[in-house]
Amino acid sequence: MSSEFNYPTEIKGTRKLYSLLRGIKDPLKVISGNHKIAGDSYYLKATLMDKNFIFSQDKEFIEYILKQNHKNYSKSEIQSVTLAKYLGNGLLTNNGKDWLKQRRLIQPGFSKAKITNLISIMEEVTDHAFRSFKSDMEVDLYDVFHSLAFNIVAKTLFSSDIAEHEVKALSKIITEIQEVFAKEVRIPFSSEVLKFFGVIDKAVIKSKRSKAIIQSVLDKRRSSGEQKNDLLDMLIQARYEDTQLPMSDEQLVDEMLILFIAGHETTANALSFIFFEISQNPEAEEKLKKEIAEEGEMLFTSESLMKKSFTSNIIKEAMRLHSPAWAIDRQALEDDSFKHYSWKKGTLIILYITGLHRNPKYWKDPDSFIPERFDDENAKNFAYYPFGAGPRLCIGEHFAMMEMALIVSKFYKEFSFKSYEKELKKKALVTLRATSLKGKIIEI
Repeated sequence: MSSEFNYPTEIKGTRKLYSLLRGIKDPLKVISGNHKIAGDSYYLKATLMDKNFIFSQDKEFIEYILKQNHKNYSKSEIQSVTLAKYLGNGLLTNNGKDWLKQRRLIQPGFSKAKITNLISIMEEVTDHAFRSFKSDMEVDLYDVFHSLAFNIVAKTLFSSDIAEHEVKALSKIITEIQEVFAKEVRIPFSSEVLKFFGVIDKAVIKSKRSKAIIQSVLDKRRSSGEQKNDLLDMLIQARYEDTQLPMSDEQLVDEMLILFIAGHETTANALSFIFFEISQNPEAEEKLKKEIAEEGEMLFTSESLMKKSFTSNIIKEAMRLHSPAWAIDRQALEDDSFKHYSWKKGTLIILYITGLHRNPKYWKDPDSFIPERFDDENAKNFAYYPFGAGPRLCIGEHFAMMEMALIVSKFYKEFSFKSYEKELKKKALVTLRATSLKGKIIEI
């Protein structure tokens, strides 16, 4: 480490070796363990790759990177190069002026007014999914929520009926690509090994298959000549300010693929965590059902779904304990410093949201499920960033919160869920996901 820079406490020796090896399979355990040893920010030098990493679960540091000095940070090559190889150059992976142009084009499709108009479609898709539920029916809600969230994205944003086998194919492809991506970024020199054995080529081929499915949705819309007044129409008709040209088909497909993935993956994962926590906390479930009953006919209006409520508190608290966006990566464009730390250009910053959300410095009883904590009038200033922060705050935050509130309210109005699992097994890929959520549905 160069003496001209003052990095945080360094993880080295056997702990560093353990971090590099064990971090492949269980990054949350490794990163959390390192923070216990080194404090809220630590430094790790990946010598073989000549990369400098700073990991942080410090609120002020995170806000500095995402807000105060965001212009000095881009998405790291982890996403802008490695992940983009599979998912293209959409909002999730893009950087700089290209990202800003795309954000400006897409942002109007996620205004509160636009989202409010989608409630009836969300209701219809959710009702259809829950219609087959019966008392004492055994289910894996993880699978149910992935299919449901995918269909909601398809029908609300793109007014599209994607066949069930295509939904399953896309979901399978996304999982397989994430598995390859995780190995590629966590194992030193793994890219060369994975290339040698053809693993990366196979993942790229699968990515092309997923884009072909999305392209078919686009082609179907164009050939129909219909005007749906949805996000897809808006994207097709959008023109760049500087050239007045539309997006190319390649860019359209990239954006649609990212919106399909981000729009269903994180929400489905969050729903699994929400329903698990409700199943483990009967008092919270009883309070939730009481609120749902009191709302009566107003339950599924935009005002009810988007207001501060115990339902929204449950969603927020479950996402605090199990944030699907478990870490945010950035890369320094120039040398920088914060308080007594300083680091050089190119340093990779890993903002550990899972650690922030359970940091006892900011949270009383951080590992306990306490939805009421979000009643606090200072909740807006909590160390809480499940959707990120700053200019790259998740574009679909309001869409996701309304969707989750609707699904939770719909389900607990009619049913209850008894989980067979007392401890949720999780896997940290691009997003944090449950491996399953098996249990029994009980009709009220």
